[in-house]
Amino acid sequence: MVLPAPNQDILGHPCTPTLSEIQHHVQDKFGICPCHWQLKVTEALLNGDNDVVCIASTRMGKTLSFWIPILFRPRGIQIVVTPLNTLGRENVASLARAGIKAIAINAIDTFDYCAIIVSPKQLMKPSGEFEKHLKNPLFTSRIISIIIDEAHCLTDWGEFHPEYC
Repeated sequence: MVLPAPNQDILGHPCTPTLSEIQHHVQDKFGICPCHWQLKVTEALLNGDNDVVCIASTRMGKTLSFWIPILFRPRGIQIVVTPLNTLGRENVASLARAGIKAIAINAIDTFDYCAIIVSPKQLMKPSGEFEKHLKNPLFTSRIISIIIDEAHCLTDWGEFHPEYC
């Protein structure tokens, strides 16, 4: 079975919602009004733009920008790489409150999740479970995007984990 790319409809046509549609859907699902920059980040992710850089201060809502695309790609998967285990657990709990299945993982067992939060260590494990899934075309066809959250930690921890640099 060949699935359309995450930014395409079932016939393979591009389908990115308008900023207004994104805003209304976020308000309905999360009960908050997203900022314009969050809408633009979401739009870029849904368009499948190659690289999207989002820089905002702590507690400004970057994480919401990661989750909004899931609302428009119900069979898609958002992968978020975070070096902070506590943040991963908080993200899973937050998504669960919004009715979105997510998991912070050591290994991926199923395709039941729309959000996968993974540590850099798990992501980089040679011949690990995550690498096996990234080589599976059915799995990769569902990926909306791969987000590197708290990227400054990865570079700051270079002496502690040189493989992260």
